[in-house]
Amino acid sequence: MPTHRICRLAELVPDTPRYARIDNIDVFVALHADRVYALQNRCGHAGAALNQGECTDGLIVCPLHGAAFRLESGAVEWTAIIPPPMALYHLSDNSRLRKFGELLEGIETLPIRTFPVEIRDGDVFVSIPEISKLESAVG
Repeated sequence: MPTHRICRLAELVPDTPRYARIDNIDVFVALHADRVYALQNRCGHAGAALNQGECTDGLIVCPLHGAAFRLESGAVEWTAIIPPPMALYHLSDNSRLRKFGELLEGIETLPIRTFPVEIRDGDVFVSIPEISKLESAVG
C-alpha cells in the first residue's frame, strides 16, 4: 500500500482537521488526544468536505447536515440532521418539494473510510490502498 507524506507532526493543531488530496482521494488528518487519524474527507451522507467541520470529543461533525463520525473508526456516531424547513418538505402540497423531501429522508448516513497513519522522524505519513483495492472495498 503506497505511503504518502502529509506534513510535519508539529504542524498539526489539536482537533483541527488538515486536508490532503492523495492519488485523487480526498482525506483529512486530525490530531486528537496525542494520536493522529486519517479519514476520507467526504461525509457518508451527502459528500460534504469534513475537514471544514468541527472536530471534537473524538468526532468529526459534518458542516453541512451535522452527521458525526468517530475518528478512530469512521463509524457513524449520529446520522445527518435535516433542519426545518427541509425536514418538512415530505409533507408539502407541492409535488416537487414533497418528492425532494422523500428523497432527502431516504439518504442513509454511511460510515467513512479510515487510513493507516505512521509517524516517522516527525513526519506524518498516510497509507492509501491502490484505487482498484479501494473500489472493491467500497462496492
